[in-house]
Amino acid sequence: MENLSLYAELIEATSNANKAFIKSEMALNDGNVEDCQKYSRDGQVLVKAMIRDTFVEIDELGENDGSTNDYDYPNNFELIKSLNEILVCVGSLLASIDDENVVKIVMPKLFKAINTTIEIYNALFEN
Repeated sequence: MENLSLYAELIEATSNANKAFIKSEMALNDGNVEDCQKYSRDGQVLVKAMIRDTFVEIDELGENDGSTNDYDYPNNFELIKSLNEILVCVGSLLASIDDENVVKIVMPKLFKAINTTIEIYNALFEN
């Protein structure tokens, strides 16, 4: 599979961003605002890098119609959920490496998860 290294990069960055945002929420729940902000910044750096690089490369793999998944309102938990959806889609792609039918079904879901992640990220951190 020619996109294996791109998918690996996406998994690594998405997992690390998810971990950072989860740690941020845990620190906030513990009343540790300094750690909350530190981990949030770590997650923001990773997502911003993906928006500028990895997501652009993924976009080149197919037809992205710009649609997003539904969510209540932009918050860290919705961002974590959307990042997780990216991981689920990439896992499905990797599990069905040679099945073009699966790719045709999963790629639109991956694009929606990426679009949602970008929308939530921009609402939270780029306004």
